[in-house]
Amino acid sequence: MPAQAFDDKERERFRKIVGVMERATIEGERAAAREAAERLAAIHGMSVEEAIEETHPERDDGRISDAERRARRSDFEEWAAARMRMSEAFERAERYRYEMAKREAEARGLDKERPSRGPARPRTTSTYRPSRYRATDDDRFRLIAGLLRDGASLRRVADLADVSTNEVARIWLLIRG
Repeated sequence: MPAQAFDDKERERFRKIVGVMERATIEGERAAAREAAERLAAIHGMSVEEAIEETHPERDDGRISDAERRARRSDFEEWAAARMRMSEAFERAERYRYEMAKREAEARGLDKERPSRGPARPRTTSTYRPSRYRATDDDRFRLIAGLLRDGASLRRVADLADVSTNEVARIWLLIRG
């Protein structure tokens, strides 16, 4: 099967997969990214290395001609410029929406109703005093282990313990052994 070129969406997806494959800290993540890269490259009739050469024109190992190097650099610069324009357009749109919302709030008089008093502090009353307790790593480990033993999902545990799902998975592997 002849090799087919990646379209822009697939090229971006493949670049992200390669990024995970090369920089993930967990071996399982790297292996899963490698498998995904192999599948996507096979769809286009390429090996992973050939697909990386096509989708990463900024990489050059000295085995290509000057004309090919210039063509790859030009393709990469076009891609980078398009991404930069897209980011700048998104930022301009966000800035415009923010300014419009701010003007609308000022027109309604929201800015004049209540001046800002700084960050909110917990109130202290005779029946309630804010705790000075801060969770330690051991406390967090016990919380995560207990939630996992109770059957909570990895994402739910990560949300409740305010940690990443990778940390929850690490603890799950430790308590499973």
